[in-house]
Amino acid sequence: MAIDWKQIEEWDRKYNVHAFSTADEYAPVCIERTQGNYLVTPEGTKLLDFYNQLFCVNVGQNVPEVQEGIREALERYGFLWDIYTTDYKAEVSKILIEDLLAADGWAAKVRYALGGGDAVETAILLARLYTGKPLVATREHGYHGVSAGAAQLTRMVPSRSYASYPEERPRMVAGSMFQNTFLCPAPFCYRCSLGHDYPACKCARTDGKLPCVAQTEEIITSHNLANVAAIITEPACGAGTIVPPKEYLPQIEDMKNRLGILWIVDEVLMGFGRLGEWFGYQAMADRPVKPDMITCAKGISSSALPLGAVVVSREIADFMDSIRWNHVSTFAGHPLPLAAAKANLRYMQKIGLPALAKEAGEYFRRCLGQLADRYHTIGMFAGEGMFFQLEIVKDRSTREPFVGEDRFTTFTGDTSRWPVHLISAYAAEKNVLVGGFVPNTLRMGGACNTTRDELDAVVDALDYAFGRMEAELC
Repeated sequence: MAIDWKQIEEWDRKYNVHAFSTADEYAPVCIERTQGNYLVTPEGTKLLDFYNQLFCVNVGQNVPEVQEGIREALERYGFLWDIYTTDYKAEVSKILIEDLLAADGWAAKVRYALGGGDAVETAILLARLYTGKPLVATREHGYHGVSAGAAQLTRMVPSRSYASYPEERPRMVAGSMFQNTFLCPAPFCYRCSLGHDYPACKCARTDGKLPCVAQTEEIITSHNLANVAAIITEPACGAGTIVPPKEYLPQIEDMKNRLGILWIVDEVLMGFGRLGEWFGYQAMADRPVKPDMITCAKGISSSALPLGAVVVSREIADFMDSIRWNHVSTFAGHPLPLAAAKANLRYMQKIGLPALAKEAGEYFRRCLGQLADRYHTIGMFAGEGMFFQLEIVKDRSTREPFVGEDRFTTFTGDTSRWPVHLISAYAAEKNVLVGGFVPNTLRMGGACNTTRDELDAVVDALDYAFGRMEAELC
């Protein structure tokens, strides 16, 4: 059936509420289909997606095994709510606990959710229920969702669902106060909010503790441990785009054990091979660590259908087994997303997805090093697997950013001259999609099985884009 795409654009403009732009700024980008690591326009142009949508299509688009798993489930099920047992729900939980996490020795049971933000909501509810304490510590530049509870933990200024204007001050969402949460420093070594430089910062203390971890412990203690249920961290910050040093997570584990609080690791973006291991906390630690809970979504089904999950420790599982938990969501545990997850996870296991991501990341890191030798605006880059951070600066020696607000931007004023938007626009001229969520930072990575030829195409586009950007801004 032929699709009238001009009519589609008209309906889209007229009837849909859009994110990130005013009606005057909005420009529809129509996608006719998806294929592997590409988005295909109605004209047949293939766009290499090195933004991986929202870093969520870990095995690539339209994988036949995943599609077939969904088709099989469609023939068996319409809808079942979460009180019923299906083979899909049981098997996905078995894969998570026995196949992917058993060696770490902490994970016991799974609770399903609607997506990533809902998984975070469930995890903080569980933490407060289990401990009987109200407060949850979060971090600078953290992103954990935009629903009411998850937004309390989200400290990326532009990620809290407020309204921004081209020329006016932003309008905050009324009532969206940071209730029962508090802020700790992030391990952002390139622009440390505590004024340190890594790795020299470790010499500031005789115990070798990172200052950001020491400050986190002091802040948590200052809130009275009788009130603090948990701390939540991302393995690497997704929207905030920060790759921490690998001693950070082990020191967070040591801290939470000393203080007797829970540790929730938000794996929504970093899980399922993204960083070259099954889970991000495994990749970003220089020794094995054990969280109390992890939240999952995105990669669990490679976003073929929406699904979230919370994996809990044996201690929390035993507690939940001892109570009647009056908590349910209509679509949590829906058989169709779980069928997609089963097929997706089995496919990941079959092809050894984490190892593919690790290999791709090692190659891409070498390529970025060569680009950094050519372009003085590349201040630093860091990453693992198919997640990379690249900081764009005026001066590499001073680390001066082009946009002073940096990660505290409110998206007001003229954003078209942001380095990240210029790089994105120029790379798109080469049919490669890259971008970022903050003005001076590229957040990059494709599917975890991105090929070397595709990485070469990305590097060629970045080479072109940085050349154009430096000619325009420098």
